[in-house]
Amino acid sequence: MRILPAIDLKNGHCVRLLQGDFNKVTKYNSDPLAQANYFKLNQLNHLHIVDLDGAETGNQLNSNIIKKILGIPDITLQVGGGIRSIQKAESMLNMGVSRVIVGTALFQGNFLQDLKMNFDADQVVLALDFKINNLIPTIYTHGWQDNSQIDLYDFLDTQSFFSNILATDISLDGLMKGPSFDVYKEILNLFPSLNLIASGGIKSLQDLDELKALQITETVVGKAIYEENISLRDLSNDY
Repeated sequence: MRILPAIDLKNGHCVRLLQGDFNKVTKYNSDPLAQANYFKLNQLNHLHIVDLDGAETGNQLNSNIIKKILGIPDITLQVGGGIRSIQKAESMLNMGVSRVIVGTALFQGNFLQDLKMNFDADQVVLALDFKINNLIPTIYTHGWQDNSQIDLYDFLDTQSFFSNILATDISLDGLMKGPSFDVYKEILNLFPSLNLIASGGIKSLQDLDELKALQITETVVGKAIYEENISLRDLSNDY
């Protein structure tokens, strides 16, 4: 299972949000480039980067930092946050990003169809951030702030082109109480061909072992690393 350490960028700093709340920010490193180099030093060279300013406003304000991180030799990035046009997605890919993460714009106009027409399936990750409402995982957009009223499973059932699915339970994100195992099991049961990327709530190596046992092949880990619940010595790109 590939581990993707998370670097969330806000005002040029490496931070984490609590349950997606932009008013509950913890700053972990004022130098995201140094953080990326530290991950690389520990043999973690596939990174997950989110421009939180972009996610909140639609305007990517941390592109220069992303460019600097891309300058690290043998580094691979998937990047999201505010990518709400074909032009922004193209700009990121042309910059050297391996995969662009798209969320909010998937539910606006014909954007999903436009993505299919302009990019290969492996260049795009669909970010489906959800909360459980009345036992149903419901997708949230605009930096986790708006309830789309769309059932996660229904959305997945309507699209088959893109296989990289980043599913984050934002009610668990940043809490380190364990990931949304039941939802992941159901996604894999209903859609076994997807490359499901787990994210949110991971607190321990045991959580990673359970995700791996579900045959999840990629997992984003954030706060558990920064709070040193999980040691980088215990991780590698292929956990």
